Amino acid sequence: MGAQRKRPLRTKLQIDRARKARQEPSVAEEIVWQLLRARREEFKFRREHPIGPYRLDFYCAEVKVCIELDGEQHDPVRDEIRDIYLARMGIVTYRIPNVEFFQLDPSAPYQDHILAALKLCESRRRER
Repeated sequence: MGAQRKRPLRTKLQIDRARKARQEPSVAEEIVWQLLRARREEFKFRREHPIGPYRLDFYCAEVKVCIELDGEQHDPVRDEIRDIYLARMGIVTYRIPNVEFFQLDPSAPYQDHILAALKLCESRRRER
């Protein structure tokens, strides 16, 4: 009897697509990545991380938190199915609307979203 896999199998195609997406981030993804990297000592996030049939925008494996940027292409029904799949794996999804990244105000709400996502990470770390 072989050992059971703890994580879903990732295909070469999924890994290649994730690499390509990391090389061509959207404006919003680049902003979030810079903010998360600036706080790397707190939590380590991965960009475009494939899990099962999905690719997560940002994922912290330590506390199982996924940050998703939702643009106009996001389908709430598909997102709900995806979130249920991830929740079964113990992963919590935090969603940020993309539209907030295109405001010219430097105190735009996305800063608050990043802080809220990091607080979620902190609370999950304390639960472990």
